[in-house]
Amino acid sequence: MSAKDEFAEGIREVRVLIKVSDTKRPREAEDAMLSRANAARRASVVLLIAHFESYLKSIAEEFVDYLSSGTLESKFIPPALRELHTMVLVRNIQNSASLTERSSHFKKLSQAAQLWNDDAKPSRGALRAELLSRVVTSAKPDKIDLLFQMMGGPGRVCDGDIDLKLPDVGPSTLNIRRGVLDVVECRDDIAHGDSSRKPTSQDVERYVALLETLADRLDRKTTELKARIVVPVANVAKVPNPVPQGAV
Repeated sequence: MSAKDEFAEGIREVRVLIKVSDTKRPREAEDAMLSRANAARRASVVLLIAHFESYLKSIAEEFVDYLSSGTLESKFIPPALRELHTMVLVRNIQNSASLTERSSHFKKLSQAAQLWNDDAKPSRGALRAELLSRVVTSAKPDKIDLLFQMMGGPGRVCDGDIDLKLPDVGPSTLNIRRGVLDVVECRDDIAHGDSSRKPTSQDVERYVALLETLADRLDRKTTELKARIVVPVANVAKVPNPVPQGAV
């Protein structure tokens, strides 16, 4: 399942909570209904951001896996991604507690050097998907921008506006950076125990529409970045077709 498919599955889970928040049960007291609806909406915001952060991490891992064919020359690997792997190794060497531990890291220096030899073709293990996914420490716009810059993207992907289709509202335009900060800050307030943060149904629907539409845009950006880096297919020896029994 792709990162986009996994996020779509997560959105369906969030919509279950939205439905719970909007459903009136027979003979349910007004106070109990409001309390349940508020709890469901708060939970849906936390779940939404969790799924979106997971989506961003999956984008990073899929991108590194795409480059890790063992057939791609180093000069086509984004410099920031090469630097990330090199500096992690340098820090590991510096922070080693013993010569034995440092020795194990020193053995990887030749692999890191390959990343800076333009004509070299780093082996499959030279790039580690988890190193890039760790860049996603939150779903804030600056972290999303940083991720795509490390993947070789120019500029900031969270700049500008985005067109949304909101239930009962219709087409709407929203600033990406402010919109993403709004939903992340709402999630942070809830996670930190702020009981006064009570998103409405309209708020949650806007959050879902924003991140769903943004995910589509980021998916297209990722595809564009991959298209700029054409990874050669490994040469596979062709096995002659067997001669059918009874053939002359």
